[in-house]
Amino acid sequence: MNGFRIGLSFLAAIFFALAAHAQSADEMRLRPAWQAFDTNHDGIVTLSEVPPMLAFALKLNDHDKDGVISLAEYADYDADPNAEQQRPLPANVKMIANLAYAGTADPRQTLDVYLPKQPSVKTPLPVIAYIHGGGWSVGSKILGRTRLVTLVNGGRYASVSIGYRLSWQAIWPAQMDDVESAIRWIRANAKTYNFDPNRICVLGVSSGAHMATKLGLSNGVSTGRAKPGLYPRQSTRVLCVIDELGPMDLRNSGTGSNAITQLLGGTSIDHPDQARSASPILDVDAKDPPFLIIAGNKDPFVPYQQSVALDAALRKAGVPVLFQTVDGGGHGDFGRADPAVEERLRLFLEQQFYDHSTKVPTDTLSK
Repeated sequence: MNGFRIGLSFLAAIFFALAAHAQSADEMRLRPAWQAFDTNHDGIVTLSEVPPMLAFALKLNDHDKDGVISLAEYADYDADPNAEQQRPLPANVKMIANLAYAGTADPRQTLDVYLPKQPSVKTPLPVIAYIHGGGWSVGSKILGRTRLVTLVNGGRYASVSIGYRLSWQAIWPAQMDDVESAIRWIRANAKTYNFDPNRICVLGVSSGAHMATKLGLSNGVSTGRAKPGLYPRQSTRVLCVIDELGPMDLRNSGTGSNAITQLLGGTSIDHPDQARSASPILDVDAKDPPFLIIAGNKDPFVPYQQSVALDAALRKAGVPVLFQTVDGGGHGDFGRADPAVEERLRLFLEQQFYDHSTKVPTDTLSK
């Protein structure tokens, strides 16, 4: 028994050492940008040295409220720029954080589960699987918290927010390997968390929407090249997809080419096979699940035409699709249209999870 305990202690020490290493890797990546704010070269970064708009956001991650932004606090800002982690959960929501889904100690390969304390239905709960954006290179699973807890608070859904390795850690298709492993984890742990494994809708924003779409269009066939994680017998098929602002064709980098180049490990010209593999628009067929596409027609980062092209391809294949345009909307900046967008997203979930007769308006909204 003592030997067993020593063994566990040794494994735990390795786990925490690896986790600390991953955190230090984040800080090493961000150190040059952080140091650039140190205008008087005294080794510290104060809020007064940072441009005002950024200082407002960084202040949310000044955890000790001393007016100084440490490298660790700057890394926290990079992962959670809106300080969503600090916002209280609604009364009916509980969160189970940082569950490892891939059998590793990498904090990026974890997920957060949000459950209603008092479900309003007696059946197992359908699952919203959320994939965060950030150009495949920044952000974290916490970015979806505010939106997800609002949905979960009603008691009709559970939600899982998925972290994944970023492009500075590993190039494509590592990100899809992670997302697929997370979906398998959801199915394998359905009884533990009262999930309905047959009702999973994947919701992604920006680069997260790119991966959500790729996952949905794969129809349960692995798009990655790694071993299928902890639960190889579980399917990665999903019931429906919500694509918000997702890039669909990476063969011509265009706007956002730096992010795409980092994801692919080089330009799309130099890595055409990688670019084709990472372009969901090429995967559309008649077997695909229903889609809700949300896009602003003034998006400065992901051309609106990419959403139009996905909509057209899905319709041509006979796949049910709803296309929501926000006139004047940017890359997630929907202004006064935000509440209507969220309500239409909720109605789509109701339609797919509970009642197919539910009507989902898609008339153009104005920012």
